[in-house]
Amino acid sequence: MEKYNGWKNYETWLVNLWIDNDGGSEYWADRAEEARDVSDLADEMEAYYADLAGVVIPAFGMFNDLFNSALREVSWYDIAEHYVNELEPVE
Repeated sequence: MEKYNGWKNYETWLVNLWIDNDGGSEYWADRAEEARDVSDLADEMEAYYADLAGVVIPAFGMFNDLFNSALREVSWYDIAEHYVNELEPVE
């Protein structure tokens, strides 16, 4: 599979870019500090953005299908791993 700007795919890169640009990176860095587990953080991120998507996109129709299709391609694990890898090692 071909990567996009160092990320698993375009959708993952784009979501990470928006998280950074919307100021969410500080929040997720704090959550990574608390969790320190990539899988747990990835699950939390996916659930958070799935809930948010349920509020901001139509309940059905073409745009719902397109948005959800793209969201399913996001590698939440890769994004979470990025945040956990940025942490200072625990001594």
